[in-house]
Amino acid sequence: MKRDASQFGRRIIVSTLTLALSVCLGWYQYRGPAPLAADTPVDQPSAARMRATLVELLGDPPQKHTTGTAAGEAFLERLEQKFDSYGVSTRRIEIPFEPERQDRHPKGRIDLLPPDTVLKNLWVTIEGSDPSLAPILVATHHDSCRWGPGAGDAGSAVVALVEHIRVLANSPPVHTTHYLFTDGEEFGLLGAYAIAAQDSLPFPTPMFVLNFDARGSSGGIPMFETHSGNHAWVSVLIDDLARPKITSSLAVTVYRTLPNATDFNAWHGKLGLPGFNYAVIGGAHRYHQMDDTPDNLSDRTLQHMAAHLFSMHRAVDRLPADVVQRVQQASTQPDADNAVFFDLYGLTVIHFSERVQQVLALIAVVLIGVVCLRLRQRHPWRRLPRHVLNTLLAVLVGLVVGLAIRFALLTTPWHALKYTPIDLPLGLFTIAASFLAATFLLEWLMSRASTKEFDLVSDWIWLVTAVLGTALAFLLPGGGYLLVLPSLAYGLVRSVTANVNLAAWSGWLVAMVLAGPLLVLLVQALGPWRQPMYAVLASLLAVLAMTTWSTQIRKKARPIPKNRPRLARGDA
Repeated sequence: MKRDASQFGRRIIVSTLTLALSVCLGWYQYRGPAPLAADTPVDQPSAARMRATLVELLGDPPQKHTTGTAAGEAFLERLEQKFDSYGVSTRRIEIPFEPERQDRHPKGRIDLLPPDTVLKNLWVTIEGSDPSLAPILVATHHDSCRWGPGAGDAGSAVVALVEHIRVLANSPPVHTTHYLFTDGEEFGLLGAYAIAAQDSLPFPTPMFVLNFDARGSSGGIPMFETHSGNHAWVSVLIDDLARPKITSSLAVTVYRTLPNATDFNAWHGKLGLPGFNYAVIGGAHRYHQMDDTPDNLSDRTLQHMAAHLFSMHRAVDRLPADVVQRVQQASTQPDADNAVFFDLYGLTVIHFSERVQQVLALIAVVLIGVVCLRLRQRHPWRRLPRHVLNTLLAVLVGLVVGLAIRFALLTTPWHALKYTPIDLPLGLFTIAASFLAATFLLEWLMSRASTKEFDLVSDWIWLVTAVLGTALAFLLPGGGYLLVLPSLAYGLVRSVTANVNLAAWSGWLVAMVLAGPLLVLLVQALGPWRQPMYAVLASLLAVLAMTTWSTQIRKKARPIPKNRPRLARGDA
């Protein structure tokens, strides 16, 4: 029995709109919070106050403040004067740059350092009400790159720390809090690694680190990196991210493919400290450019940076002593588990351990596998190779679209840039165009498939999804949830009902809730020149969406023709 064409078309439209709605909602939510004005109560962070501080520190017009230069020293002095006005004392940790004492000094960049450079790190301490407790470390870098004034990178983080210090100076925390403004970060994390290379830290070992940086000038700020063995800390802290709560355990994997690095490499990688790492990633076309100025820095970004710091510091500071002890013990075990976590449109964060994800992945494979085996005699398996070829053709068509868009971008004046002003809209356009191209091809290829055949294809597509999700759960656990949870939803519904369409929609909706916002983050993180990758991902989503097109149609009784002669009683 063939499927009804009009109902088929409606299902395609609905599945496409579901993806579009999820992406648009993620884009909207990830803009960052509404900025607060200068008359905001003094115990709350204000983007307007932070902007005024940033202009004061950078000067008018804004000036570069590179390591080892007079401008860099002038910026540091203005920062010290700001803290003096709050009644907070500052100390410098000055360390002459000596490559032989550091195990990280990137070649090429350090050759541009002025001769006999002294790394001038600034250290600020707010004493806690209980000095016996381990301190909290909050860190960023104060130097700018050699090409621009660095309003975003990392002036946005500097003024967030300044705003936090202003508040804590009048309302001390429970834990002593140390603030480090490192020097030489733009030359290869030199200041942070110089401190880490000392015989001992200038203060007791921190219980937790909050590191802030920037690779852009707009949008909400994700928490994109944590330490290894993080499940215990994530369980007690992750939902205290400021809204929008932008985060994903997949971000760590993506981040490690990029050439960027932050001081968190020293705090966690060198010293082994637990912590969270935050960074601006929107508006990356201003990263390390002359136009990285206060005028081009988003107020939403400033507000979100400070909101993250205020919210997370409060959460760490108020952890009960027994909870801290339990978390530290769990985190230092040799087999300490990592967390799988992701936000739902910035509203809340879901988290569980990698072991739980592995169990869920195996359950999904078993549930869908049993269904496929149970129905093996009822469906025409011999047609499966044709549908595998259809899937490959859909991915190929999507890839061609992505390559064409990338080629078109290469013909623009932006062809030589690392990041462009249209990175996000162009990336999302690539996803939309590739998804639609793959969808229409699949519609044409599957137009003559019967409902029974479509049901078979749906079961097998989701079984492959579950198998791939299981592989990711063991090999790339940070991103395994993207396949594990949708396939689990499909398997649970499919195991209790014969309605394949209901199961497919269950899996598809879960996939959209997870993938829509993450596509926004992915495009912001990777920028241009990755259109083929976006296109392949969109094509694979089109294959999953195809499973929702199946429908059950009752076979209508064939009417008896009016002119058909009636049989006489007893006629054979």
